[in-house]
Amino acid sequence: MAVRIRLQRHGRKKRPFYRLVAADARAQRDGAFLERLGHYNPLTEPAEIHIDEEKALKWLRRGAQPTDTAKSLLSQRGILRKFAYEKLGKPLPDAEISEEPGEDVEAPKPPAEAGTLLTEATPEPGE
Repeated sequence: MAVRIRLQRHGRKKRPFYRLVAADARAQRDGAFLERLGHYNPLTEPAEIHIDEEKALKWLRRGAQPTDTAKSLLSQRGILRKFAYEKLGKPLPDAEISEEPGEDVEAPKPPAEAGTLLTEATPEPGE
């Protein structure tokens, strides 16, 4: 059975509300599904996206293929990135990014002579 992670449309006419679900690929868009993973409301500003990360990762590990829109939502939440690192067996690079954004990191200072040209400092061979 091929499993897809996709959106189910709910809500009334011109007022969409979507559920992110894991469903059999042969099932209808708004039909039977295996598990509800979250929801997406595009009408709020900013759009409300809630995804249960553990459930989504569970289905991705089992081989579920997300649709284009579902893939976009999962990547916005960082779930696809986490899955990719997990698949490679590497830890997330969060340890490298752990610095506070307000901290000033000192750049290496150039030497004092950096402003002079080398041709000015070296004498001519005939002199």
